Amino acid sequence: MNYYQFRAEDFAADDYFKQWVCSPDAESEAFWQEFLKDYPEKYYQLNEGKILVQALHHINKIKADEPQVARVWSRIEDTVALKNKSGFRGWVKRYYVWQVAASVLLVLGAAGLWHTRQANTQQIAGTKPASGQWEEAANDTDQPMGVLLADGSKVLLEKNSRLRYTREFDGGQREVYLHGAAFFEVRKNPEKPFLVYANGLITKVLGTSFRVQAHDGDPNVTVAVSTGRVSVYSGNTARAQDPEVHGIILTPNQKAIFQRDIRTLSKTLVEKPTILVEKNHLPSFSFEDVPAADVFQTLEKVYGIDVVFDEELMKNCTLTVNLSKEDLFQKLEVICKVLEVSYKLIDAQVIIYSKGC
Repeated sequence: MNYYQFRAEDFAADDYFKQWVCSPDAESEAFWQEFLKDYPEKYYQLNEGKILVQALHHINKIKADEPQVARVWSRIEDTVALKNKSGFRGWVKRYYVWQVAASVLLVLGAAGLWHTRQANTQQIAGTKPASGQWEEAANDTDQPMGVLLADGSKVLLEKNSRLRYTREFDGGQREVYLHGAAFFEVRKNPEKPFLVYANGLITKVLGTSFRVQAHDGDPNVTVAVSTGRVSVYSGNTARAQDPEVHGIILTPNQKAIFQRDIRTLSKTLVEKPTILVEKNHLPSFSFEDVPAADVFQTLEKVYGIDVVFDEELMKNCTLTVNLSKEDLFQKLEVICKVLEVSYKLIDAQVIIYSKGC
């Protein structure tokens, strides 16, 4: 199941997810905690899906007349169906889902659950910034902690992590200081770049989502991008006239590694690259006598990567294989085995080594 492609309404409709929300056990708890660890950008969609499931679960415990329940279920099903319509923007869909959830609570009188949603929202918000001073959010728990910044940007602070930020971003830049690990969902503002300072590494964005890991005891600082583009550069170049010239640019599924002791930056792919295209535009991974060049082009499109190979040398190479269930690196392993080639990751590029077919 490709849960990383799910939105809130998809989670709410999934049987395994509903079982975890309503009757969690050790196995399901471990699965979803591991999922959030791998895909922290899904925290908010998963949390919204959880609240929807709680609302629907509450319905089943209430003695409401059947016509009311039927109408509510019909509206929920219509909402889920909306996600398949082209041109219907994601934020509109999420807003409409919450409208439906609210109507469920109003129709059936489950006002108590609405307060649960409000409590969850406050948990995500963390400390509400006002103007003037520096704030520090510290997460000493085993669960991720949400922090809402003054500009509307969201930070998911992982355990044993601290974030220092101002109540208002009054200057020309939005600056925060991180010790530990956090996932950032930055509100776009071309006039005010967003900068994360983390153990000698500076990450600069205009509006995107990414994860920074910078624990004090770790030899490396890493930045992994989920959406948008990120500029990363060392703190010792920050005083240069154009420090970004000395850094690197990251795009989705790419990761920067900063070695603190020798202060060098390198670029690679994240451990689990995600599919970047919408489900309704996802090409088939079932190949039958397809040229290797076309297979590599499909990987480039779906995962946003660069595959470098000798087109002349591999012009006669073809594949007949089904790669629908494998992740990117599993796909590459199968391709290499079938074609009797090998690959290396160099500067976030997949380099194919072949002797021809």
